[in-house]
Amino acid sequence: MLIRLNNIHHPTTIDEAIHLLTERNTRPLYGGVALHRESPTHVTAVVDLSKLKLNRHRVFDAGFSLGSMMTLEKAHQTCLELAEKIPNAKFLAEMLRLEAPINQRNTLTIGDVLVEQRPNSILLTALTALDAQVDANGWPRFIHDWLTAPKPEIQQALITEIALEKGSPTARHAFEKVARTPADDPIVGAVGYLDRDANGKLHDVRLALCGVADHPIPLGAVDEILIETNGDVDRALAALKLDPPSDHWGSREYRVEMAKVLIQRTLSYCKDGC
Repeated sequence: MLIRLNNIHHPTTIDEAIHLLTERNTRPLYGGVALHRESPTHVTAVVDLSKLKLNRHRVFDAGFSLGSMMTLEKAHQTCLELAEKIPNAKFLAEMLRLEAPINQRNTLTIGDVLVEQRPNSILLTALTALDAQVDANGWPRFIHDWLTAPKPEIQQALITEIALEKGSPTARHAFEKVARTPADDPIVGAVGYLDRDANGKLHDVRLALCGVADHPIPLGAVDEILIETNGDVDRALAALKLDPPSDHWGSREYRVEMAKVLIQRTLSYCKDGC
């Protein structure tokens, strides 16, 4: 509950909303789920974004975008509609489905997920692997930069959309996880995007992990070695540097070992399918 809430703003333009969010103790209201879960006691005003038309998608030459006010279910259906022509949309549709059950997907928005930043979010891990860009306050930045930005900045920025490349039609996507049950959130999860050229050589590799830090992380050093060696997994894993937390779901050592296993599974899937 927002126990000190006494004002709800209803801006009609992006610039007006950005200006309102510079006020002290004011937060944006996407679907409201993230703010409700957090229930910050200091927030005295929220900015209703419903008049800003941020619940739409765009398709452009290099890719597509999803508005911050789109529910996960609407984004899921949109990605299914785009799947025939946009490979990354087809994969993202599945990641959106796995992010939350249908009742939550009908209320949770893209903006909520980007603000909440759950460390084991399947959707955020996929967006990290696919080098998505978050547009906030008119400034696009890669998802990893967004996830490592100061928390106050994240909470008061106006997210308008998240954009992705279309992806290669020859690329393979993969998601692997370890969890308490198949339906549970990942304890550790891995997402991979891998593409080969006409000669069968790897030329684009993007891996990301969740459950090994306080947010999903890209594996740039591992990606580079895989490309340089055309898929030498042992050499690539030697470059993997992780320091995950220990908790009741798994120790640091368990998470490190599972990360290696999941990376191998992801790469094995691509090798079999590419």
